[in-house]
Amino acid sequence: MTTFFFNKLAFITGGSSGIGLETALMLADRGCSMVLFARGQAGLDKARQAVADRAVDANQKFDTVSMDVADNTDVAQKINDAVERFGTPDILINSAGVGDGNYFENITYEQFDRVMKINVYGTRNTISAVLPHMKKKRSGHIVNLASEAGLIGIFGYSLYSTSKYALVGFSECIRAEFKRHNIRVTVVCPPEVKTPFIDEEAKTMPPEGKAVKRMAGLLEPEHVAKTIVKAIERNRFLVVPGLAAKFMYFQHRISNGLLTRTPSDWIVALAARMAAKNRR
Repeated sequence: MTTFFFNKLAFITGGSSGIGLETALMLADRGCSMVLFARGQAGLDKARQAVADRAVDANQKFDTVSMDVADNTDVAQKINDAVERFGTPDILINSAGVGDGNYFENITYEQFDRVMKINVYGTRNTISAVLPHMKKKRSGHIVNLASEAGLIGIFGYSLYSTSKYALVGFSECIRAEFKRHNIRVTVVCPPEVKTPFIDEEAKTMPPEGKAVKRMAGLLEPEHVAKTIVKAIERNRFLVVPGLAAKFMYFQHRISNGLLTRTPSDWIVALAARMAAKNRR
């Protein structure tokens, strides 16, 4: 067992399900203590038990805090309380997030505002609350969960991609700023991941968007969690999990988007024709 995470403390938002929970389980396997944050206490209670069951040392501590990352006042209070109770985290993982796939004209202002507040402001709020403590400690590692949709625009993701592009740019900026405080930053950009989010998104995602997303592949949450753990250990900044997703991002970069936009446009046109045919 690696000793890198042994006796360290992690704060994880969105820690009651999906990638956040899988990462928490893997960190527990490695001797890390942690506090899980999410809105629903029932989900947090189940997650805490699952994480505690993976403990490898009697000194590991696990707790949960019900918190709405979009509410800056709530975040500031809850994070400060957690630091007083458990100490300054060595690792902050911002996994809380939501999305909505749809044609732009079907996305209301209220939907756009909600996703931006959770995905972008939520990450900002949590980092803002933790930063003074990490600065005082002169160490820390912050991990932001973005998406490949934050590197390559995807049909039907005008809302989700916007929030994730913002996270990538935000992470670039704070990486440079926080380095002088010995605080490291990682941004993780996975393709589609098998989480409850997929089923909810599928209700409104256009058929063209569903077809395009297949280009980057589909990953299990465990795969992404392993990538996060390795990225922290190796102090990597930008991480794209999955071979298909890596290849797609490489093509996008070397061709200035030509090798991704062109096949995407073909797929969109084909999917639109098939959808129209099925509606007849």
